[in-house]
Amino acid sequence: MRKQAFGACQVSVIGFGTADFGGKLPEGLARELMDAYMAIGGNFIDTARVYGDFVTPKNGESEKIVGRWMEDRGNRDRIFLSTKGGHPPITSLHTSRLNPEDVRGDMAASLEDLRTDHVEIYWLHRDDEQQPVGRIMETLQGFLEDGTARMTGVSNWRPERIREANAYAAAHGLTPLAANQPQFSLARQHFFLDNTTRGMDGETWRMHAETGMPCCCFSSQAHAYYTRLEKGGEAALTDNLRKEFDSPANRAVLERIRKVREETGLSVGSIALAWLTAQPFPAFPLAGASRVEHVEALREAGDAVLTESQRDFLRRMDAE
Repeated sequence: MRKQAFGACQVSVIGFGTADFGGKLPEGLARELMDAYMAIGGNFIDTARVYGDFVTPKNGESEKIVGRWMEDRGNRDRIFLSTKGGHPPITSLHTSRLNPEDVRGDMAASLEDLRTDHVEIYWLHRDDEQQPVGRIMETLQGFLEDGTARMTGVSNWRPERIREANAYAAAHGLTPLAANQPQFSLARQHFFLDNTTRGMDGETWRMHAETGMPCCCFSSQAHAYYTRLEKGGEAALTDNLRKEFDSPANRAVLERIRKVREETGLSVGSIALAWLTAQPFPAFPLAGASRVEHVEALREAGDAVLTESQRDFLRRMDAE
């Protein structure tokens, strides 16, 4: 799998997402999936304090699984480890948890469960625009100074807040945010089941294009929207998939995917991921899987390179 620069690190262009570990996916299968990801050349594992808690609250179950796996495999030094904190309670998504005490508490719990003394990047999982951005940046700076995080980033923030945060950092001698993690996929997500999340829009895309800030893309496969549509038609779409992604505009892209498939021989799923890695800034799709063969299929996507014309033929972000 290809790698590209992420800060001072060389990181797999496709990261492995662990949101379902300890929830929908038991530990034994989760370990098999991570082993398979490493076997295809991957080194970017993305987790979060809240992952694994969506089905039955278990208090950091995904991080615990990742931590035990790294310890047993002895591979921590080969992993670009990414985790997130500051997520609201699952039962109260509009309750802020971005005060310094909550964020520091999440970091401490994450390090304990991951069985490590640092992460390569630490993200804030949500924003609270009622809080001054300066206080948030001061909290994150503490992780950089004590070595528990090598970089910091944010997820589900508006681009205006990201710019404000980095302007504060520049004015106060702090380290700026290194990356952003929005929902980003070839299919436009037009309805979010959780309205505290944010997707890539034109303004956010222009911020990345102007600054070169890396983008880690969650729900990068749009829950296999195009693969399902190609293989089984509308009947293959779940109710939630219809709500979140199905639209005439997204369906029209499938015809373009088919044309690019004729040119490249790539699968539908690989084309959707390669479109992300072809952006004019470092983009790292985060892909989850529930079967080993799905992980192995990421090898093709991780090596695929689309031309600019193929990328823009599929969907032009600079026009949005």
